[in-house]
Amino acid sequence: MPITGTQIAQTILTAIECEGGYIFGQSGATWTAKKQANLEKKYNSDPQKYADYKYSAKYGKKWIGHRVWDCSGLTRWAALQHGISYHHGSNSMFRYDSSYKGPLTADMDLPVGAYVYTGTAESKPHIGTYTGDGLVTEASSASAGCIQSGLHDRKWKYWSLGKGIEYDFIPGTPDPAPGISSLTLRKGSKGEPVREMQTLLLKAGEILPRYGVDGSFGRETLIALKSFQRKNRLKQDGICGPLTWAALLKQ
Repeated sequence: MPITGTQIAQTILTAIECEGGYIFGQSGATWTAKKQANLEKKYNSDPQKYADYKYSAKYGKKWIGHRVWDCSGLTRWAALQHGISYHHGSNSMFRYDSSYKGPLTADMDLPVGAYVYTGTAESKPHIGTYTGDGLVTEASSASAGCIQSGLHDRKWKYWSLGKGIEYDFIPGTPDPAPGISSLTLRKGSKGEPVREMQTLLLKAGEILPRYGVDGSFGRETLIALKSFQRKNRLKQDGICGPLTWAALLKQ
């Protein structure tokens, strides 16, 4: 069974339920006095070299006895609980672990389990997870710990859908173009029709873990299409013709 955005969100909410804290570089371990002492020693040995640990060294004592994460450590940890491996780093998650992504607009709705980011087109320094009811759950800072913030608070600028996760919908995706079902797609096909097919495959619960919706019909898409055909009792020829289009569009 595919992993859903709702499952990811429920796992992320563990950080709120356990009053989780924030320590740079952590991914869910329980923080201890010994770990805090070692972190302070490391930071004090060379504050310039270990600048990323500054606030964890300053506020970390308040998280002793609590589970701790940093922002991408939390999102990566939650995915790993469901067998999905992402990069530890919000920039890398956005660049390499997204099946779909884009700017977050003021009136945009997101599916539960989508990821949101601060920053610019070039840099995404912080990540959270949309957990429903207009709220983002995030490992915020060493002083605040794991908190919830508003989806449309000004700080959230971008969104993405994680590879390997099934979401209720894909933001900003138009309905398939009229007449698209008359096209025949096979390995080697490229362009917008392939993107439409890939989007529908993801909606059906298939996965495109490496390349996502890229408009290129390669081996990954072939495997996903054959899997969809098998589940829908269609000829498993890896060609998207009228019958396969009909099954994809029926969802």
